Amino acid sequence: MQLGWMISLIVTIVLGNVFAIVIATLNKKVVKDKEKKIDFKQSDIYFYWTRWDYIIIISGAYAFICLIGLAVCLFQEKTINDSWVQFFLHQAVIFSMLTGAWCISRLAYVFKGIKERWSDEFK
Repeated sequence: MQLGWMISLIVTIVLGNVFAIVIATLNKKVVKDKEKKIDFKQSDIYFYWTRWDYIIIISGAYAFICLIGLAVCLFQEKTINDSWVQFFLHQAVIFSMLTGAWCISRLAYVFKGIKERWSDEFK
């Protein structure tokens, strides 16, 4: 494995864990019922702007910056054997997927909360 992939793997592990820890700390504000399911009628956290939203924006911006870095490297006619191309390629792919997954899961919680909290208005 070449240097660019290894550095990118280390950066991904560190940043991914930092982001996951910041998001996971929101769980202490979530009210759960007896079956350990989220009680959306008492948990308002999913209906407010939280750290989760900031992490999604930061992660998306980082992925975009990595795409710009990859484009610059490719415009300079560097190949996949270059460490910078490997780094930016790996970072852009991983953080684009992470951002997408976090955004989809955030929206899923919001929609599920709306459905459970105001279900009488949809009938």
